[in-house]
Amino acid sequence: MKNDFSDRLEQKLKKPKTNIYYKNNGYSIGLKISLDLISSIIVGALIGYGLDKIFSTKPVFFIIFLVLGIITGFYSLFKTVKKLN
Repeated sequence: MKNDFSDRLEQKLKKPKTNIYYKNNGYSIGLKISLDLISSIIVGALIGYGLDKIFSTKPVFFIIFLVLGIITGFYSLFKTVKKLN
C-alpha cells in the first residue's frame, strides 16, 4: 500500500507544472487593460491633488498629472494590445 502511494506521489511531483490561472482569455485581458487605465488615471489625479494641496495651487498640478495619468494609461493599453498581436 505504501509503495503504491509513494509511487503515485513521485509521478505527480515529476510532472511539469502547468499554470491554468494565467491563460490569456478575453476576460483577463480586458480586466488588465481596464485596471491599468483606471489606476493610472486615479494615481495621476491623486498626485496632482496632493501637490496642489501642498503648494496651494488649485487646479494646476491636478490637471498636469491627470493628463500624465491618462497618457500613461493609454500607453500601457497600447503596449498590452501590441503584445497580444
